[in-house]
Amino acid sequence: MTHSNTDSLALSRLEDLKDTARKLSIEILFADLADPDIPAQSGYCKVHGEDLILVDARLPVPHQTEVILNILRRFDLEDIYVASWIRERLENPELTGFQP
Repeated sequence: MTHSNTDSLALSRLEDLKDTARKLSIEILFADLADPDIPAQSGYCKVHGEDLILVDARLPVPHQTEVILNILRRFDLEDIYVASWIRERLENPELTGFQP
């Protein structure tokens, strides 16, 4: 697979994850978390009672995907459509890293 195809697949998978999060009413915020005055890292939090996934925009897309996948593992996805690759990754935690 060429580098361009790999990038395209990674972006497509990130969109699948965003769609899944929307179905769960979870907002995903991509931000540069490099501010030394406000230490922050990618992860899950609640802001004013709303679910939020904060993702460091400086991370490569495959790592952003892993952050979101690891957080989605906490939620019940049985009653919503989830792309088959997401369901496979969530049901098989031994699959780590970017899976083209």
